[in-house]
Amino acid sequence: MMAASTGFSTPDLQFPLEATSPQALAAWGIPLRRTTEDGVPTDDAPMVFRKARSGELIRVRPGVFAPAEPWNKASRDDRFCASAAALALTCQTDPVFCRETALLLYGLPLVNRPAMLTLRASSTSMAGSVKRAKPKGAAWPIFGERRISVPRAWSDLSAAQQNPFRQHLFPGSSMVLEDLRLCLADTLPRLPWEDAIVVADALLSGLRSTSASMPAAMNAAMATPWTVQDLTSLANSCTTQKAAHRLRQIAAFASPLSGSPGESWSRVVIDRLGFEPPELQHQVRAVDGRLLGILDFWWKGLRLAGEFDGKRKYAGSNSYSGRDVDPVILDEKLRSERIQEEGIRFVRWMWDDLTSPCRLEAKLLRAGVPRH
Repeated sequence: MMAASTGFSTPDLQFPLEATSPQALAAWGIPLRRTTEDGVPTDDAPMVFRKARSGELIRVRPGVFAPAEPWNKASRDDRFCASAAALALTCQTDPVFCRETALLLYGLPLVNRPAMLTLRASSTSMAGSVKRAKPKGAAWPIFGERRISVPRAWSDLSAAQQNPFRQHLFPGSSMVLEDLRLCLADTLPRLPWEDAIVVADALLSGLRSTSASMPAAMNAAMATPWTVQDLTSLANSCTTQKAAHRLRQIAAFASPLSGSPGESWSRVVIDRLGFEPPELQHQVRAVDGRLLGILDFWWKGLRLAGEFDGKRKYAGSNSYSGRDVDPVILDEKLRSERIQEEGIRFVRWMWDDLTSPCRLEAKLLRAGVPRH
């Protein structure tokens, strides 16, 4: 079933990593400091350990520490990615990040964020999981790690084919990602359906999750949309017929028209509840042809617009527009009024309605959306 990865090159990524000294690294906006260099303790190691015991520094990994304040204030995704960099600093051989960890590092969104870093085991005997305790001063648990074996079907692939992306950190340490195509073929069939569709839609639309600490060049490199044929062809790289069948199902359901992970997840829930599928990204125009707005979801027979209102849509610099909250909310209000003047009704939902599908079901039933 396995075919070599061809036709796609790994994007020219550049992670937000900057060495600030022989022992210090800024990773995803979080300062990291290691206490050894070439296996020898640094001169300030005793001071670092004292600060860790007091809670002023957080032990991200044995021998790698972060100041408590920036660590605790950072987003979950930035802490996760910085933890991957910290792990790379402590391994004798460069860790190869795979599965959900690699997807997040590639900038692809997930509904269910992983609780552990996943990397390839250097041998079968090294496979297993390690949990990390929550250290003093940390507001959040430290991510553990899980090592998994390389699929046997990949035995004929060279290391360069399996792991083409490598970013240098310090002498002797790098961050290595599994080939994006292999990673997708291995991971998508294993994911919960909503996660698989969120990832697949992001590939087709070219929309990637972005971080304020990520350089624009990296986000742009990941933004080239795939085609449905590109996605379907991943089945050739699956290691089992079952996985290949699942991947083709994912490709068949995926759409390039989803404008966000929340919209992709909404499509999954609407389908799972058995409602008539809506049209996506419907353009509403005035009599004179002016564009009044683009709707997330559209049920033509009902003249009903469905809108997913995620918090990020309005959250200032982290919003889709990057603008302050008040102007965005005002624009949305004016947009809705213009559309409603055309005789169009709205039904709106948020993340909580997706995590509790019965709430979305009740809203759609009240709006008159038929089952199919």
